[in-house]
Amino acid sequence: MNILKEDNIEHALSVFRSDRQFVDNSHSDIPPRPPRRSATEEVGTSGSNGSGTFNEREPSNNPAVMAYNAVLILFDVLVFLVKSVYITVKGMVEMVMLPPARDVSGDIVLITGAGHGMGKNLALQYAALGTTVVAVDVNEKTNQETVAAIKAKGGKAFGFTCDVTNRQQVLDTCKKVKEQAGIVTILINNAGIMPTHSLLQQTENEIRKTFDINVLAHFWFIQALLPDMLKQNRGHIVVLSSIAGMIGFKYLVPYCGTKFAVRGIMEALSEELRADPAKPKIKFTTIYPYMVDTGLCKRPYTRFPSLLKMVKPDDAAAAIIDAQRRGLIEASIPKYLLYLNTWFRNLPLRVGQEFGDLLDTGLQSDLQGEPNAGVKMYNLVILIIDIVAMLVRWIFYTLESLYRLAVPPSADTVHNDIVLITGAGHGMGKCMALQYAQLGSTVVCLDINEKQNAETVAAIKQQRGNAFGFVCDVTDRQQIIETAKQVQQEVGTVTILVNNAGIMPTHPLLQQTETEIRKTFDINVMAHFWLLQSYLPGMIEKNRGFIVALSSVAGLCGLNNLVPYCGSKFAVRGIMEALAEELRQDARKPNIKFTTVYPYMVDTGLCKRPHMRFPNVMRLVKPEEAAAAIIDGQRRGLVDVSIPKYLLYLNTVIRVFPLKVGTLLRDFLDSGVESDL
Repeated sequence: MNILKEDNIEHALSVFRSDRQFVDNSHSDIPPRPPRRSATEEVGTSGSNGSGTFNEREPSNNPAVMAYNAVLILFDVLVFLVKSVYITVKGMVEMVMLPPARDVSGDIVLITGAGHGMGKNLALQYAALGTTVVAVDVNEKTNQETVAAIKAKGGKAFGFTCDVTNRQQVLDTCKKVKEQAGIVTILINNAGIMPTHSLLQQTENEIRKTFDINVLAHFWFIQALLPDMLKQNRGHIVVLSSIAGMIGFKYLVPYCGTKFAVRGIMEALSEELRADPAKPKIKFTTIYPYMVDTGLCKRPYTRFPSLLKMVKPDDAAAAIIDAQRRGLIEASIPKYLLYLNTWFRNLPLRVGQEFGDLLDTGLQSDLQGEPNAGVKMYNLVILIIDIVAMLVRWIFYTLESLYRLAVPPSADTVHNDIVLITGAGHGMGKCMALQYAQLGSTVVCLDINEKQNAETVAAIKQQRGNAFGFVCDVTDRQQIIETAKQVQQEVGTVTILVNNAGIMPTHPLLQQTETEIRKTFDINVMAHFWLLQSYLPGMIEKNRGFIVALSSVAGLCGLNNLVPYCGSKFAVRGIMEALAEELRQDARKPNIKFTTVYPYMVDTGLCKRPHMRFPNVMRLVKPEEAAAAIIDGQRRGLVDVSIPKYLLYLNTVIRVFPLKVGTLLRDFLDSGVESDL
């Protein structure tokens, strides 16, 4: 008998403490989230008091209560460890013996971008398995060709012409699908575009269109189809991310941002439904393909074409369907890329860069006149030398990284820098402005709120600091460009850019409006592009600059009630990684440094209804503490900074284990935000 069977663990837990119920999860990808403890279960916890304000209770001095809490926590730790071991062993077994593929002949699958490439191959292969196929594409002609090809082979298919960037069209189309084909049980968000040139060459229309198709369309289809999946308690959502959703690539900065965003959306939505008391049987699969030969990758190159060859569309489609049928949470094409990425994420950044340089694979610019990296074609002797040199550097970088854990790099002076901070009128932005000014920096305060921004400038000048204030809507690219010209004329060349402005609507995805979702991405993501395009050229010309971007702990893992926000913060990660890689490979070798910051919940008013089980370990961060940590990270040239520091290391370690282990840890820590509705 397998005493570590997950059902047995759940039963033991329910017997030990009847006030916390777990549900059998044989139908789901990840264990259901247990209900949160009430104040009577653990004294000394913190959370919302129900009025939208943060409530923190003092720990009880009652010995009986303290003993009870200690027993509960110890038991939870024991359960966490036992289940983690079980899940890890099970995950290792499933690497060799995959779960069985389920029958999809009774399903209705909707595929976006079904008129060509992978979408068409997915449609044909699903139809061959007996699935009813709903083909959706903006190109009516190619979409009808897919439908006709399915029907010619005796399959069942429906075709709908739809612009996936238009939410109303998506909603109307999904209504027609329900009337004519039935309730969709498998949604495959496949449609995507990939402009391939440097960020400074990408137009506003290109960037917006990339996000509209690659990201926002996911929201519209999920909002249209998920409610019926929930009603019938059955559904599977499959999304196409990319290898560019795991690591940054040059010439693909916006594209990488979109594919990282897709990861965040899926992680957060999965977590949101796992926390749903109804425990819906909805599964999620995120796919990370290497370059697929669909015409999207116009000018690919690789040093080892036999090892990293372009994937055929029919092979990619078969792998996607297999992953969906087996209920895999994540799958890469080819399979080893996911494991390789996990491994390198636990090594110093430069180790991964060295390995990437050895493989030398990617895309050349699709614009004429841009410098392109030539493919390295070495003989065997040179290849061996390259490998030996790489291994030596690996050892050096690893030892250096271990040394830097104990002895951080020295902090650079910022006395002569011009620092531009968005959202400088309040919260972390204001605290950073004040602290940079105290260090002797000239501070440029940018905010849409003229009154608050002026107050920050006045506060700096009162301290005899040097500050300038500019009112600007960061969602308006033209305003940003005009403001940048003013800043250059009145202040000088910005050498430190801090992209801090952000918003955080906090409620379930199905209750988020189109306006909220678009505004979240306009402020949290698009503003980064407009500011980078405005200030980066001056830094490159000066051969000195620092880019600091505020992501979040929600950019490291998906969180309940924060699906669009998580998507936006994952996008920031992708943008920063890709832009850093783009400039690293720039022939000019510009001296531009990048720092991405992942704060836990900061007490700025953005987190309206936080809750946390262990307030002494995971408390709300004070804005001035967060500002100090961000400035310290920037001055020391750190690539990634979490607040508190241990969160980044914890996330890195947890990512080595199966995803379910991470969900167990989140359940144990029980930290997050309640809906603000």
